[in-house]
Amino acid sequence: MKSIIAGCVAAGLTAALLSGVSLAADSAADSAAASAADTPDTGIPIERIIATVSHKTGKKYLLDPRVNAHVHLIGQDLSNISYSDLLAILQIHGFIAVEGGGYVRVLPDANARQSAEPMMSSGQTFPDAQFVNYVIPVKNGPAAYLVPILRPLLPQYAHLAAAVCSNSLLIADSYANVRRIETIVKALDVGTPYKPEKCEMPPPAAHHD
Repeated sequence: MKSIIAGCVAAGLTAALLSGVSLAADSAADSAAASAADTPDTGIPIERIIATVSHKTGKKYLLDPRVNAHVHLIGQDLSNISYSDLLAILQIHGFIAVEGGGYVRVLPDANARQSAEPMMSSGQTFPDAQFVNYVIPVKNGPAAYLVPILRPLLPQYAHLAAAVCSNSLLIADSYANVRRIETIVKALDVGTPYKPEKCEMPPPAAHHD
């Protein structure tokens, strides 16, 4: 009889121990799941997005070693990203795309002013985030007077300068901001027509034999 009771007690203890182990394992699993749920998404590596667009467009890309970012896309599938979308993604992460020599070179935007970006002509359109060069004529006042007014409206990597002889502004920035600056210049460029002073070419440099 005592043997039967001892066996029942032992069985009960074993079941309790096994139940405790199971509960502990379940608790650990729940804790791990909660921890994973609380960890923020690291995003999509920008190299993967560039590779997807490269496959769609057939363009070859060269990435600067400093190009490294994780992109958080909301409401858009990776497979639907266009080249124009890619330019916007690069812009918000501090990069630009420069086409030439058979490649699209992806660089930090700090290199934008030294890159061979396209020269935009009047009426020509580009993707909003495309970096372009453009000359804005000024008719009714010195172009140089507009530079300190407009310069704060440009990002640090952009360029704005006045060409005194032609009384025009040279701007290098994203297409969307170039168009915005052009609209502002037209609104400010009112009054009496202005004729810049005569500009003379500097004498040629002397050659020494």
